[in-house]
Amino acid sequence: MKIILQKSVLLVLILIVSNGYSNKKSDNNYDLKTIEVTIKKKKWIGVWDYSVQDVPPEYSSGVLHITKKKKVYKVQLELPNGNLSASRVTVKKNKLTFSVDIEGSAVDVALVMDRDSFTGESYTPDGTFMLEGKRRM
Repeated sequence: MKIILQKSVLLVLILIVSNGYSNKKSDNNYDLKTIEVTIKKKKWIGVWDYSVQDVPPEYSSGVLHITKKKKVYKVQLELPNGNLSASRVTVKKNKLTFSVDIEGSAVDVALVMDRDSFTGESYTPDGTFMLEGKRRM
C-alpha cells in the first residue's frame, strides 16, 4: 500500500509539473482521470489562440493571455492592433467570463473549456458572436 501511495504522489507531481493529463489508463493501471481533478483549478492559466466568427478582421483572431496571482485571474487580449485588458474576470470550474472595452463599447465574453480548447460567445451591442480557441502548447 505504501509503494502504491508513493507512486501515486510521484505521478501527481509529474502531471502537475508537466501540466498534462489524460483520460487513458497508464501502464501501471492508475486511473489518470482522477488526477485531472487535482489540476483543474489552474487549467485556464496559459496562452490561448482564438477566433471569432462574423466580426471585422482586426477582431477576428487573437491571443488570450490568462494569468492568476493569488486568487485573482487576469485576462489580456493580444490583437493585431494592440493589447486589451479585460475586467470583471471570473472563473468557475470550466467557465471563464470577462468584459473588455472595444472601441468604447463593453463586450462581455463567456467561454466554456473542454480540455485544451474552448467555445463561447461574445455579447456586443451589434449582436452575439461565436468564439473558439485552443491552448498553445
